[in-house]
Amino acid sequence: MPGVRCHNPRGLQLAVVAELENKGDREGQPLDLVADGGTRIVWEDRWHEEEIFANRLSFYLLAQSFLVFAAVEAMLSTAAASRWLPVALIVDLAGLILTITFWYALTENLRRLDALKEIVARGSPEVGIPGYREIGAIRTAHHERRSTRRLPFPLSILPRWSPSWWLAHGIPGLLGIMWIALIATAILTA
Repeated sequence: MPGVRCHNPRGLQLAVVAELENKGDREGQPLDLVADGGTRIVWEDRWHEEEIFANRLSFYLLAQSFLVFAAVEAMLSTAAASRWLPVALIVDLAGLILTITFWYALTENLRRLDALKEIVARGSPEVGIPGYREIGAIRTAHHERRSTRRLPFPLSILPRWSPSWWLAHGIPGLLGIMWIALIATAILTA
């Protein structure tokens, strides 16, 4: 739904209900979402959201790899290093801005995806979409098993969050720190 921003499954459910009730009012008949393929719509939206997440992450990593190469090349250039300093700083700042922008986009995408996963697993009585108890049970068992895994220290923090969380927050976080370090290095070596 264009323009709807929700950060929790309940908010997303209410936004869907409001949008669909408007549709029912315009057509002059009550809305039966299940008859209109509501379950299929939610599933398709969930898969579409996962595809958007994967595409954004792929583009982000590709763009970052080009920027990292350009920044390091400009900083390590031995021929008139002071001449390349402005270029290095511009590339570093562009990388940092791109990181912040994609961090926000991936975080919002992940929140929407989590809300849709919750609707699929638990259902939504307001919209008339049945939950799939099997999916809910599988998700619960998986999260419990992941949280009880015993790993050595650096890896022991990994099970607390999902792999998607690490992709949306870990990669931009590490690259953000790298860009800040590159900016500081460019300034200090000038």
